[in-house]
Amino acid sequence: MAQKLSKITLGVLLLFSTMGFSQEENDGVKSPKVNEFNNDSTFKHFATYRDDVAKAQINALKTGALLVRLKTNSNTINKLKAAGNIDLATQIERETFLNNKAIVKGFTNQFKFCPVYFFYSNYSDSVKHKNTAGIFLDTNLTINPAITCNAGFYLIAEQGTLYSSSIGLVTEQEAARARENGTGFKDFAIVLKNRYYIQLHEPFPYFQKGYKIKLYSQYVKGFNDKLQAFYSKNKSYIPNAEIMQYVY
Repeated sequence: MAQKLSKITLGVLLLFSTMGFSQEENDGVKSPKVNEFNNDSTFKHFATYRDDVAKAQINALKTGALLVRLKTNSNTINKLKAAGNIDLATQIERETFLNNKAIVKGFTNQFKFCPVYFFYSNYSDSVKHKNTAGIFLDTNLTINPAITCNAGFYLIAEQGTLYSSSIGLVTEQEAARARENGTGFKDFAIVLKNRYYIQLHEPFPYFQKGYKIKLYSQYVKGFNDKLQAFYSKNKSYIPNAEIMQYVY
């Protein structure tokens, strides 16, 4: 019975960590606060500019980079160890490692749109502020200081939950202070965000649905194809300064 209970507990914990709900315990990976919200000033120019902002973002990404954020579940693991539940902590640690390996393998093999890099979620703040020296991982999930990213523009991809975002279009100065609210409507998706971890908007292909880690490479390929198709349609677009204030 104890063994069965441990497996059930493990499944629940992994489900929550994969969906991204235990965010306060995941090295700074925080989901939007779930509540009701009304459109605010960030939606003032949303309908007018969002298509052009998406076009500018895809062109910037093509010459930039994609940074993939991986969860560690370290706080959950450390709390279990401190409570003496070593076996469960070890299981979660192993499962987290295997999930991250599958994600890295999927992006390494199937993502061709632009250069791709991987970092652990405890370096989220460094990535936000473009302090990326010595944080990137190799395919063995080991930090390798020799891996560097010199891209002036990058977006963040992560395995998580899609939200009905409360934020429309904000400048970089506003993004630093913005708080994204919303209601989750799709779990276990590849979600694309700007470097302030604000979810992107349509018509940018900012997410790819999926639900099985063993099929992750297929999901990444589908995601890559969507980006390429959107880029091919809009690669001749030249944004003006008004649009570029929303591209960072």
